[in-house]
Amino acid sequence: MKRGFPKSELRGLCAVVVIIFVTALCKVWWQGAAVRSDVSAVSDAERQALAAFESQVADESADVPSWSSSQPGSRGELFAFNPNTADEATLRRLGLTERQISNLMKYRAAGGRWRSADDFSRLYGLSAAEFERLRPYVVVEPLAGKTAGQSGSDETAHRADHRQDFVKVEKLPAGTKVNLITADTTLLKQIPGIGSWYARKICRYRESLGGFVSLAQLSEVEGLPEGLAVWFEPIREPKVRQLDINHATFSQLVRHPYLSYEQVKAVFDYRRKFGALKSLDELQLTGLFTPADLARLRPYVVFR
Repeated sequence: MKRGFPKSELRGLCAVVVIIFVTALCKVWWQGAAVRSDVSAVSDAERQALAAFESQVADESADVPSWSSSQPGSRGELFAFNPNTADEATLRRLGLTERQISNLMKYRAAGGRWRSADDFSRLYGLSAAEFERLRPYVVVEPLAGKTAGQSGSDETAHRADHRQDFVKVEKLPAGTKVNLITADTTLLKQIPGIGSWYARKICRYRESLGGFVSLAQLSEVEGLPEGLAVWFEPIREPKVRQLDINHATFSQLVRHPYLSYEQVKAVFDYRRKFGALKSLDELQLTGLFTPADLARLRPYVVFR
């Protein structure tokens, strides 16, 4: 005879199972809700942190001057400096470009110096806007060993030199041809459109080059009026002073108008790593010389 559970016990057992199941289901649901709540809370916190960060960046950006990238040198710091003694690192901090720094160093290496803050505006490649930005911070001090009286004498001589520009000079008749290789300032001043200032600039540039090889090089003289080439004889037999690129000193090379400071560094690095240069074409490996750079430099170097 089979014996089973009484109906009352079965009902009680089913009730217990249902209670356990419901309890377990509620627990799972509660834990899921807690997790969703935590995730929501973390997301809200992250969004708040991101919003705060973006606000901070916006506030800091508002305090930084928005310089235009079309203004060379406009990103530099502003502090007092002496253009006659400042090193390259200082000039870079001021925001000068590598080309401007190279021009400044070459001018100083050639014996040039600035006599006043306004005189600094003559730096080749420095725009009027850049000069106005730097002008209040230019501090020019007398050279060591010179007294105030001597400095004043220099200024007097400088002004007297410029007064020569106003002396009337008899000009050459139309059709006259001048030898650009040998012409001195006296002869150059007789060409219409050329006064004392431009005559000196032409002679100084010819000296720094080592001699002209083409009339087209007149266009490289800063500020020179156009159309002056008609007054000169074609250059058929150039006479130039050449640099031994394998033995010249750093100072000798960097003074040449066709070599920048960085290019001269590249020449010395190449010589140190690979030995003497046999051709200018080897310098293309440095990445700092274009074919045009090498073409205009070629007449002025020799390899020994």
